[in-house]
Amino acid sequence: MGRRGRSRSKPENLIKRESPEFPKEYYGGNLVSLSESQKENIHLGAIRILTEIGVSGASDFLVTLMMKNGAKISDDRILLSEGLIEKCLNNCKKNIILHGQKQAATLTLQKDRVYMGSGGAAPLIFDIKENNYRPASLKDLQKAARLVEKLDNYSFFSRSLVPTEILNPRILDLYTALVSLSATEKHIMTSVSNHRTVKEIAEICYLIAGGETNFKNKPFLSLNINYVIPPLRLDPEACKIMAESIKYGIPVMANVFGQRGASSPVNIIGSVCQTLAETLLGVIICTLLDQDSLFVCGPRAMITDLRTGGMAGGSGEQAQTTSLLSQMMRYYNLPNSSIAGATDSNIPDFQAGYEKALSISVSAQSGANIITQAGGMLSGLMGVSLESYVLDNDMCGSVLRSMSKINFSEELDDFLSIQKVVKEDMHFLGEPETLARMSTDFQYPLAAKRLSPENWMQNKEVNILNEAKQKMDDLVSEDFSSHLDTSLLSHFTKKYGLELTNI
Repeated sequence: MGRRGRSRSKPENLIKRESPEFPKEYYGGNLVSLSESQKENIHLGAIRILTEIGVSGASDFLVTLMMKNGAKISDDRILLSEGLIEKCLNNCKKNIILHGQKQAATLTLQKDRVYMGSGGAAPLIFDIKENNYRPASLKDLQKAARLVEKLDNYSFFSRSLVPTEILNPRILDLYTALVSLSATEKHIMTSVSNHRTVKEIAEICYLIAGGETNFKNKPFLSLNINYVIPPLRLDPEACKIMAESIKYGIPVMANVFGQRGASSPVNIIGSVCQTLAETLLGVIICTLLDQDSLFVCGPRAMITDLRTGGMAGGSGEQAQTTSLLSQMMRYYNLPNSSIAGATDSNIPDFQAGYEKALSISVSAQSGANIITQAGGMLSGLMGVSLESYVLDNDMCGSVLRSMSKINFSEELDDFLSIQKVVKEDMHFLGEPETLARMSTDFQYPLAAKRLSPENWMQNKEVNILNEAKQKMDDLVSEDFSSHLDTSLLSHFTKKYGLELTNI
């Protein structure tokens, strides 16, 4: 008898049991291409850069702080001592928790835990109907945050769009934070362009949290800060933003962006060593400012297309470089993030899919804690597609599921089940265990199709892009009502002069 003609277990034969919970924790770190001695050599290379080449561009307050802790000045460059570096690495916080506005939405950043979310600062958004790009708007930012809120495989919302209609930098930063905070309860990552704005962002968070102490105990917003201008030059204003963030209890995403062959050496090991040296600078600054400060290291050695000078974020070389940096972050046991969804494709196509899947899989398997830009980004981070958030959610789910822990407990011994089936139905489709685990052990895509050739030929108009567009419309087309109290929104509107009700 053919498979479709086989009998099924009768309903009365089904066992009543609690279905196993769908896994919420995922662990990477299984991909190891560096030996312990190679990691040690890379570490020594980074230390040599900091102690013999040093860094320039530090503000007076940082120069004073570092010199009090053993640094020296030579030809206007700060040379750090090995003792200072080791002290900061030993004393900094290694395991931190980033919260959402709901208690359940937390990111526990400890060794090998992996989370995925959005990210970027794209000025353009892809219009799938027109097959063209247009300037991004505040409404687009809100839709992106709402999508991340509703798509299960994203654990945080990192600002991915720059609303181009807002020209005042301070107002832009306030709008970005408030729109993000009002559209999702997941952890928010955003940025500011001036250190004076940090206090205002903190005051907003304190009000939402119900007090300063509440926010500091469970911070639900952090700031992306690119504090280094490679090679080895501190950005004074960004360092002030870092200091203000730590002062007000806002976690710091301490990011370093170099480009191999442009602002870091073209040789992969040299680029990794420089990027690590610049990353350790962030560890040192944050730890000297406050030993209990919350920070996440963000080493990014981006790849340059040497033919054009542009970025090649979707390349195999990018995946390899990102993997080495993630392995080194595990070597230091530092909370870390990586940028792994920077496809070079201009549209949500086959190129975008394979480039993102490659880099995100490698990053996750190498042990990155936080993977930003995992959803929505196109055109080397210059563009965003709302439909791509849906597509990439499916992709991220597949990557995460590939890393789920396998339970080898005795209760899962299927010997008796196999013995029973070979004597009866000759298939497991109707077995109680199969039915119990149907919706818990398997993830079903929102947009990706699993049709037989016959069904596909009858429904050729049904494709992954159309499905993503429909799902995106379903998730964000209805009237939006923020979870924030209306009195709070009115207060923010009045105090900062922002219009939040008609976005």
